Amino acid sequence: MRGVAHSPEVRLLLMQLHEQGRSLSALSRETSISRRVLSRWWSRYQQEGAEGLQPLSRRPRRSPRGLAPAMERQILRVRRAGLGPARIALAVGVSPATAYRVLVRHERSRLTEPVPRRVLRYEKSRPGELLHLDFKYLPELDQPRQEYEFAAIDDFSREAVASISAERSSRLATAFLEDVLARLPYPVQAVLTDNDLVFTMRFAYYAQRKTYFEQACQSLGIEHRLLRPHRPESNGKVERFIKTVDDECYAVRRPRSSKTRMRVLEEFLWFYNHQRPHLSLQGLTPVQRRENYFLQAGVRLMS
Repeated sequence: MRGVAHSPEVRLLLMQLHEQGRSLSALSRETSISRRVLSRWWSRYQQEGAEGLQPLSRRPRRSPRGLAPAMERQILRVRRAGLGPARIALAVGVSPATAYRVLVRHERSRLTEPVPRRVLRYEKSRPGELLHLDFKYLPELDQPRQEYEFAAIDDFSREAVASISAERSSRLATAFLEDVLARLPYPVQAVLTDNDLVFTMRFAYYAQRKTYFEQACQSLGIEHRLLRPHRPESNGKVERFIKTVDDECYAVRRPRSSKTRMRVLEEFLWFYNHQRPHLSLQGLTPVQRRENYFLQAGVRLMS
């Protein structure tokens, strides 16, 4: 039958039957294999013996619609920025499946081994309804002191704000919150943080006391929500943003001084908010998502 790759054993048996006197036409009628195919096998069998009956590659000699080598190189070059197939597809202009096939072919399909987690995903209905806020330790560069990166991201628009501080304290966390509120062109209703002492005294000995951060939220009329213990995935949006900064900013730009790290972070923030397509926003940027919301609501924001 056409399109069936018969095993070498079947081919050899048919050729041996032909050697014993069975005609190719009779074998074709009995097996439904084209006589032309049987004749081709017989010719190869006569020239090379049983080895000539091994199935040959069906790969075409030319692929006019195949991906150009230059495009494959571009996909691999973009991959070095830490982007996945869907993001590469947006940047290069191919389908996500094509980008993935190229990565698999060049053994570049995984950046790191995935850690399976089951997370219940949600999204707020408007900008400012909930702000995710967190911080992380940064490696030392030219300064002989520890530095910290504070980050905040709006749950609805994914608009992000981040800054680097040389101090880890509730006062600095409060100053960062005030900076975030000044940068975002809409009011913030609630803030979600973990239970670190820079945010709350919830698990401290004097649990009834309020940190500067909690006092600031109270005076600003912002609801301060806390994560359940040992549930970091509940604040996953800001943690994912922090990892994005690591993968697409620091790992690519590789700053060697504290001053340079602050500069590349600011540059990446503008790119992230204004130019970088966000997969969870169907390819929109955070600023586009925010502007579309207020445009549909008929609200004009102060610039």
